[in-house]
Amino acid sequence: MPFARALAYTVYTLWVSVCAFAPELLWQGFVLMRGHFGAAELFSALFIGTLFAFFVEPLVERLKAGRWHLAHAPSGGMLLGVLVSLAFGIVVVCIHEAMIAYIGAEHAGDEAKKASLARAIDSACEWASIPAAVTAAWFVSGTSRRLALPATGLACVWIVFIGHSYGWGWPIVVTSAVPGFLIALLGSGVVLRRWDASTIPVLAQLTAWVAGIWMLLAWGVQAGSELIDSPGLQLYTPEAFYEDLRFYLGWCLGLSVAPNPVPDNRAQNDRAT
Repeated sequence: MPFARALAYTVYTLWVSVCAFAPELLWQGFVLMRGHFGAAELFSALFIGTLFAFFVEPLVERLKAGRWHLAHAPSGGMLLGVLVSLAFGIVVVCIHEAMIAYIGAEHAGDEAKKASLARAIDSACEWASIPAAVTAAWFVSGTSRRLALPATGLACVWIVFIGHSYGWGWPIVVTSAVPGFLIALLGSGVVLRRWDASTIPVLAQLTAWVAGIWMLLAWGVQAGSELIDSPGLQLYTPEAFYEDLRFYLGWCLGLSVAPNPVPDNRAQNDRAT
């Protein structure tokens, strides 16, 4: 496999992993921030959002285009473009405030900041490791048929290992392993049948369908257990249900928004026999 292709696959895997853990970290940060977000924080967000809209964003667009004069005007007109950039800047500031609240180290000492940062990184790795393993298994399957089964099996084992190492408890391990196994196995089957630029969107749709059906099934079991007054049938606690919902949302978004690293052709020369 060419080095550039391997690097593209690695970046895509990292991109998906970041998107998978981002919603949960942002949610926890916003929950913690909610109690102390006042007028000062709001005006700070508006001020920095204005700087982003009128200075940072135009420069970034020109750097990305590689020229000073852009070939196209903002869609929807100048006013809409400014409003969108302003809103995005405000959101970025709010995300920063949420992360400070989540880490909890705004006024802490150096040791406390390091400990809080280590805790946040460890939590991010916990959420990101499963999508990373599954995505890596798909890329291995697309590169070598001989390694498809071992790579997919290793990804499935990794899901159980992560749950056990982080002390999730077997009920949570099972509710993570069932959809994770299905996504890994069905995705590898899709990759083995066809490996080109159209495969990644199919994998994103597959992940969304499996996760959506699983969450609907869990919700149905939850509702049914309440009707028959049998809490032992519950697959999730309410908190764990929404945690997994945010996790699968981020995973699917990552597969959808990350730049597709697979070439347009089927890359038969990359596939070992």
